Amino acid sequence: MMLVNTLRRLKWMIRFGKGGHSLRELPWIKGKLYVNRSGTLRIGKRVRFVGKPWATQLTVEKGGVLEIGDHTFINAGVGIAARQRISIGSDVKIGPRTSILDSMYHQLDANDSPDASKPIVIGNNVWIGTRCTILPGVTIGENAVVAAGSLVNKDVPKNVLVAGTPARIIRELDIPEGWIRQ
Repeated sequence: MMLVNTLRRLKWMIRFGKGGHSLRELPWIKGKLYVNRSGTLRIGKRVRFVGKPWATQLTVEKGGVLEIGDHTFINAGVGIAARQRISIGSDVKIGPRTSILDSMYHQLDANDSPDASKPIVIGNNVWIGTRCTILPGVTIGENAVVAAGSLVNKDVPKNVLVAGTPARIIRELDIPEGWIRQ
C-alpha cells in the first residue's frame, strides 16, 4: 500500500498512470490518501480528497477499474475498493467514513464464490452522506441523495432521496436540468 501525502506524488502517479491532466486540473489532497493500485485508476479533473482526521483509501485490485469523474469530492475516512469495476460520476459528493465495495472479499459458506464481485455505478451529481455503505452491484442514478448512515444494497433511481438500512426511497427530488450541487 502506498501513502500519497503530497500533491506532487499524486501528480506523478496520474501523469505516468495515463491520467493526462494539466497542472490546473490535478486533484487536490488535504491529509492522508492511501492508494493501493494493481489495476486501473482513472481520476478526473479537480477531484478533491480529504484525509483528515481519518485517512482516505483507494484500492484497485489486479484487473479492476476505479473511475472517478471530474469535480468529485471524497471526504475523510472514505474507503473505496474495486475488485472488478467502480465508476463514480462527475460532481459527486461522498461524506466521511463511507464505504464503497464491489466485492464482499470473503466467503460466508461453501456456496459463495470467493471471486464474486459486481460493478458499482454512481451517476453524476450524487450526494452520499456520512457513514453510508454502498454494496456490490448497485447503480445510483443521477442527482440522487443517499442520507447519512444508509446501507445501499439495491439500485437507486435518479432524482430521489433514499435513507435507512436497507435504503428505501423517501421522496422524489425536483432537480432542474443542468443543476449542480455546491
